[in-house]
Amino acid sequence: MTQPKRTLVLWLWLWLGAQALAQDFTADTLLRRYQSLQAQLAAKPLGVPAWVESGEEGDSVRGDVYTLLEQPFNSLLSQLTLPAAWCQVVLLHLNTKACTSDQAGGHNWLTLYSGRKGYEAPQAAYPLRFAFENTDVHPLHLEVTLRAPVGPLGSSDYRITVAAIPVGQGSFVQVSYAFRSSTMSRLATQLYLSTLGQGKQGFSMAATDGGGPPQYVRGMRGIVERNAVRYYFAVQAYLECLALPPAQRFERAIARWFELTEQFPVQLHEVERQDYLAAKRREYDAQRQLQHTMDAATPGDRPEPAL
Repeated sequence: MTQPKRTLVLWLWLWLGAQALAQDFTADTLLRRYQSLQAQLAAKPLGVPAWVESGEEGDSVRGDVYTLLEQPFNSLLSQLTLPAAWCQVVLLHLNTKACTSDQAGGHNWLTLYSGRKGYEAPQAAYPLRFAFENTDVHPLHLEVTLRAPVGPLGSSDYRITVAAIPVGQGSFVQVSYAFRSSTMSRLATQLYLSTLGQGKQGFSMAATDGGGPPQYVRGMRGIVERNAVRYYFAVQAYLECLALPPAQRFERAIARWFELTEQFPVQLHEVERQDYLAAKRREYDAQRQLQHTMDAATPGDRPEPAL
């Protein structure tokens, strides 16, 4: 498929996905959510002022984290509107093996190489091609969205959104993760949940009949909540390390991401600390090499990830 046709098909998929997974991230909506979540944020159910929600409708599932970050709103504006910065953020996620940024068809794109929890070369991982959209950027509101029309095993309509407004404590932020499952991906998920994923749960409370210990969501909602929280911690770890000299930021960010996730071993523990850090160092080197190769090539000669 030629590049113009491929770009047209991608944007058609993205438009259809946006209709199916539409959600309001406006400044007014965020302000209302901030006001309505005061008690929950003050209670710090995650040990930090954050609140997790999720929803499922048909094949679509979405997880949202609402949180207060100490970082001033200007730091979010200056960093999270940059595709290259996002590649540093998403690489902290356990399953991201590499990320590259480029421009095609007049738009910014990120390619996330998604793989297993241990080290994996990006060539062996699945490339998800995300359109990078600075939907709304001004001094009182930020909305940045990554959209990928297709994913592994027939899944589709992937969306990662960070929206934020300035508040007295710093920034009120919503991190949202959503996708549409397929028959094949649901079968794979059921197999995982019945084997390696046994005992895994989400962060929000499931409906109960009253009495007994608290029950947390599981299944697809549990999966999407865990990933939303992983991306939230990636954003937090990245922003916290900006004050360090550039040469020290990545090493501290991966250590910080692991520290944050290990607060919730039932939901998020997957590998030991030394294994995660070693894998991320190798994946960071691979990411830099991929980006260097892409930047050095002329536009017509750049390798195009398979979709």
